[in-house]
Amino acid sequence: MALQLQGRGQMAFQLEAAEHRARVSTVAVVGLVALWPMPGVSTQGARPEPAAISQAIDSVVTRAVAGGMAPGVGVALTMDGRVIYAKGHGLADTSAGTRATDGTFWYVASTSKSFTGFGVALLAHQGALRLETPIAVLLPHARWHPEARPQELTLARFLSHTHDLNDTAIVSSAAYTGAIAEAQWPSLLPLAVPSATPGLAYSNFGYNVAAMVIDALRPEGWRAYLEQNVYRPAGMHQTFSRVSGLEAGRIAKPHRLRSDGRYETETFFKTDATMNSAGGHLATLTDLARWTIVQMDTGRIDGKQVLPAEAVTLSHRLIAKHTNERSRHFAYFDREGWGAGWDLGAYEGEPMVSRFGSYHSFRSHLSFLPRRRIGVVAVTNGGLGSPLTDVIAALAYDMEAGRPDARDRAEQRLAELQTRLAAATQQAVKDEGTRAARQGLRLDRPLADFTGRYSEPAYGDVIVTERNQSLQYRWGALFGPAEPYDPAKGQLRIEIAGGGQVVTFEFTDPGPAKSLSLQGVTFVRQPRRD
Repeated sequence: MALQLQGRGQMAFQLEAAEHRARVSTVAVVGLVALWPMPGVSTQGARPEPAAISQAIDSVVTRAVAGGMAPGVGVALTMDGRVIYAKGHGLADTSAGTRATDGTFWYVASTSKSFTGFGVALLAHQGALRLETPIAVLLPHARWHPEARPQELTLARFLSHTHDLNDTAIVSSAAYTGAIAEAQWPSLLPLAVPSATPGLAYSNFGYNVAAMVIDALRPEGWRAYLEQNVYRPAGMHQTFSRVSGLEAGRIAKPHRLRSDGRYETETFFKTDATMNSAGGHLATLTDLARWTIVQMDTGRIDGKQVLPAEAVTLSHRLIAKHTNERSRHFAYFDREGWGAGWDLGAYEGEPMVSRFGSYHSFRSHLSFLPRRRIGVVAVTNGGLGSPLTDVIAALAYDMEAGRPDARDRAEQRLAELQTRLAAATQQAVKDEGTRAARQGLRLDRPLADFTGRYSEPAYGDVIVTERNQSLQYRWGALFGPAEPYDPAKGQLRIEIAGGGQVVTFEFTDPGPAKSLSLQGVTFVRQPRRD
């Protein structure tokens, strides 16, 4: 996941590397329209037995991991209301030699939106709110930007990314730094500036606001509400919106592809403070598989009605459509628009409900075809695992539909990934060479001139320290080396969740820096605390 540098005061986080930002000219939510009816199941050929589909998937993933496409991959398949396959492949942590298993905790990133969106739909079913209610009514004490028009912005527009507000302050702390406590996020709402280009623009902000709505209605807060009213009834006992208290060795770690084609474990920067409602859950394959079942079977699992069918149906109803052509397609899948927490679209003409997520080198793919009652969970922790998850899902759906060319299509796509892997390895060679060259650079000023605590009220403190004749940074939950980038310009380079960022220091000669700029935001150096 990369962070994109923008102008002063506009910290724009690219929330999902594979997500395209969509724009539509107008969005009018006049009720919620169902995306599809539920006719009977049909197939192009004989429907294979679940064991045949599982074996094909197992073979593909085993070969992909052995071929170095990803350090670790987890896959679960569901058909007709039961889990037919759940298996981890490769390594969850290469440095520790920890194998990926069906008990590994995978970080699911923005797949979390499906949990939060359904939680809102459940409250709507219970009569606690209406999706068409203006946010000013649901959050009566909140202050907004003068041009935000909260009396007109409905909760549905926040769920469908059509609120037309650009936020960076809340997303910064929620997804990355945790520098500003969640209890203080409502005070940052006035910093969400109306977009110059209204329309459907994917972001985390709407689902952070949705959690504020849950908090306003439920005294236990959104985390406990989801645990008690969603995960527990669904039998998802290994799904968590926290890191603390979990066995660290069970958590899959992010990885970097090295120039020798091997994978190197990187730091998992997530803490409780950054496990947020838009992207912040750890879960096992079996729990995620159960989530596909209860969603595609309208709240039923294990022969029981565990969640209200009406709430499931509501969360799958189309709120806003994509009109930007680029946003209407993702990998092999078509996307119609957004419901409450879900991407709604199709695969090969068959209605499909999905939610994907990316962070650092993680990728989660969760999708299902409701009419065919088949679902796929595919998660990974690096390399070309991201596109591989889509290959896995497409193969499962092709085989279930009885397409005679299912295996051939998968083999062709794997061959394309193998070519991309060779290119990625060559890029790693270049990147390592560039980094080695930077490490040979020498700053034009004493290291002490860079050290200090730099503050910005909406973004927290960036602390730069000297250790062993080198510079280190810490920004909330994030930390790491601060290496020379362009000494003549007073610039250092840091990494944030796998993406390189340039930090520019402003000096008043002689003496220490008076401020630093990171992602277009200026942090002012504070006096030393004695």
